[in-house]
Amino acid sequence: MISKTFDQRVMLELLANENSRDILRLTSQKEYSANELSNDLDIAPATIYRNLNHLEDAGMIQIVKTIMDYHGNEEKYFRCSIRRIIIDINEKLDIRSENEDLGNSIIRLWKRISRS
Repeated sequence: MISKTFDQRVMLELLANENSRDILRLTSQKEYSANELSNDLDIAPATIYRNLNHLEDAGMIQIVKTIMDYHGNEEKYFRCSIRRIIIDINEKLDIRSENEDLGNSIIRLWKRISRS
């Protein structure tokens, strides 16, 4: 696992946003396209894309695959890369996340098979 420290204000804003939390919840279970998220969450596609951009910029989700159809349109699939968020409030507010690098699809497949 990779431990990252993000801009704390950005992370708190994203976690406070219900749509972002719902996207993180679903994409932590399996990979989703923006269209699938829009349908499953009953949220407008523009809102989904905006939230996905913010989450991706913060390193909280990653694109794990891109599928191109016969017309040349791309559909990207996202997966939550956060495994744990740690909030420490002892002396000052400190937020850290433990992330997984989802870049290698063979490793992800092997992990999924080994859990079965």
